Amino acid sequence: MKNNSSKKNIIITGANSGIGFELAKKLINENYRVILACRDNEKGFEAEKKLGINSKFMKLDLSSYSSIDSFSKKLRQDKISIHCLINNAGIMFHPNNILDSGINITFFVNYISYFYLTLKIIDLLENNNDSKVINVSSISSYSIKKFDWKFFNPQSLDNSLNYRRELYAYTNIFRLMFSMELSKILKEKNYSTKSIACHPGVVKSNLGRHVFISRFIYKLPILPSTSYGVLPIYESLTNSKLNGGEFIGFDTKKQWKGNPIEVEPNPICKDDNLRNLLWGKTSALTGINL
Repeated sequence: MKNNSSKKNIIITGANSGIGFELAKKLINENYRVILACRDNEKGFEAEKKLGINSKFMKLDLSSYSSIDSFSKKLRQDKISIHCLINNAGIMFHPNNILDSGINITFFVNYISYFYLTLKIIDLLENNNDSKVINVSSISSYSIKKFDWKFFNPQSLDNSLNYRRELYAYTNIFRLMFSMELSKILKEKNYSTKSIACHPGVVKSNLGRHVFISRFIYKLPILPSTSYGVLPIYESLTNSKLNGGEFIGFDTKKQWKGNPIEVEPNPICKDDNLRNLLWGKTSALTGINL
């Protein structure tokens, strides 16, 4: 992928399907260049073929430190100028298992990879004055009423749907808190890169593929189309008035769909000490810091 000063290069994780693919299509139509950061070679190349010349598939397995390291190294070797990282990929209700790294797969993919990938390439983003990190969270983050550290680096193999649902919600509040704390630290260090979080509401997708009832729900005709889920991410990317630290959702009561607007996050996220502690624990676990 050759750089072109008239086109911004955007990384989208999980861009071979669902919201990631729809977002890539929209951005390419608006003259952006999109790096499709995906785990599956066949699906990644297929997406690249569908999206055309301004897309490029680059392999990235977000359950693997070494894959993230290789992805970061490849960006540097190819001297690709990065204007925005959109951390979009995620899994929901995945069967509980522990990876070779000793980390729960849902916890790693949905949270640790966001933290690790972002800090691995933050210097590349900082090379561009108007760069952004956009972390896609979920309205499930609102379901957490009392913070419980047992969901940080969990070792439980409880495979009940209730446990998997709660773990999913925690990973989403973790990445929302990460996004807000990252914004704070970037400003303190006088970085120009902005960190913004958003959520896509509830739209048709294959996110619920690991549980039968979820597969059924996410195909219901009453659900908004995938294109609705793109709107808050697009707003986060293109709204030049955002200063970093915002959470973009919808202007409706349940926030399933609507017009994108800055919304209040779960009040837990506003606890500076809790966010700082989460950052410290995550940095210690991953061995990386800003």
